[in-house]
Amino acid sequence: MLVSFGFSYSNAQHEVGEVYDARLGQSAKLLLIATSVSANKFADRNQHEQFNLWMQHIQRLSKANDDVATLFGHPYEQYLLFQFYREGDLLFSSDTHLPALSLGRDANGFSDITLNGESWRYFQLSLPDQEKGKQYVLVAEKQSIRDEAINEIALSTALPQLILILCLIVVLVVLIERSFQPIQALKAAIALRSIHKLDRIYVEKPTVELLPLVETLNQLLNELEQAWQREKRFTRMAAHELKTPLTVLRLNAENALRSTNPEQLKQDLERIFKGIERTDRLIHQLLMLAKVESTQTLTKQPVELANVIKQVIADLAPIAFKQDQQLSFHGESSRLWGDELLLGILFKNLLDNAIRYSGHSSQIAVELSDHDGEIEVRVSDTGAAIDDLTREKMFDNFYRANSQKGDGAGLGMSICRDIAALHGGQVLLLPRTDERNTFVVRFRNCE
Repeated sequence: MLVSFGFSYSNAQHEVGEVYDARLGQSAKLLLIATSVSANKFADRNQHEQFNLWMQHIQRLSKANDDVATLFGHPYEQYLLFQFYREGDLLFSSDTHLPALSLGRDANGFSDITLNGESWRYFQLSLPDQEKGKQYVLVAEKQSIRDEAINEIALSTALPQLILILCLIVVLVVLIERSFQPIQALKAAIALRSIHKLDRIYVEKPTVELLPLVETLNQLLNELEQAWQREKRFTRMAAHELKTPLTVLRLNAENALRSTNPEQLKQDLERIFKGIERTDRLIHQLLMLAKVESTQTLTKQPVELANVIKQVIADLAPIAFKQDQQLSFHGESSRLWGDELLLGILFKNLLDNAIRYSGHSSQIAVELSDHDGEIEVRVSDTGAAIDDLTREKMFDNFYRANSQKGDGAGLGMSICRDIAALHGGQVLLLPRTDERNTFVVRFRNCE
């Protein structure tokens, strides 16, 4: 718009200037023809006096207001000048106070000249006839009056565009301000959020472009809230669960320091060693629980479950053999899309629980099957029956059914539950049948 305004102004200025130049040329021609008819009369002194008298009447009647026309002419005539020359001599001038402006008979055409600090635009013309060519006329205008007229006309042409530009700017500012109001509201809402205030962001009347951003931010805030809650829960759990074993370790260490009986010292050291093992296992499971809970999405790949289970059985077999336990595996090849490491932890926890709590000489069986797109893994043992209270709280964090029978931390089953959920599956404790406790893990096969 500004470019258009500038172009319009420049074009109007050029066109009006051409009109004024044309008027100068036409006036010069008329004057030259008139003066060529009776040059002597034209140069009469009475003509000078009459012209000056007209100008005096114009100035008197206009009362020094250049915009008021009179019966004798217009005040703007004081800005106009014509001069008549013969053989280089000035015979007549419309303004007797100004000297001759002509630069000579051969200086025909348009030109500019500065006189008494004022610029003039003039046009000089002579007759082509050799005899008459000795006389010529000069018509001039003050550049200031030309500029004033040109500027007024040009501005009157360009002013509507300028007003339109200003109106458009105002409208654009208002529209942009309104468009940015939801963004400002979003900015203010984000500024109010902190680690202790992670609730959802609400923006009144969000734009179509802003709505996905608000939804994405709310999703991020929700994930941050969950991560923050997990961190707080982990801190509370770690502080609570580590307090007791560390206290027991300290008491056993104090007893060992005070003991003078070698047999008693040995027992105290054994208790310290078991306490260290239990604390190590607790820390390991706490870290594993934190890792599983913080995992939102898995980097999945095809996993051969039979190979994973066989490897877990091979790792735990030495522990089972020490307790005269029998481990068996029956199954077919089944492939699942998932995280091989986490699936290994899932089955290791299930088998480890069976080994620890089923007792000496027990039988532990693992069965893998794939029917109608559902993969099922059963882990059963011939240990003692699980009571109703334990069945109800089996998957709660830190629940230990019989703390005397193992050094677990009570996190294994909750870790199994979370890993299965990450893979779209579930872990269940089935009713006891055939004198066996049976855990089943079910997955939906993607193949």
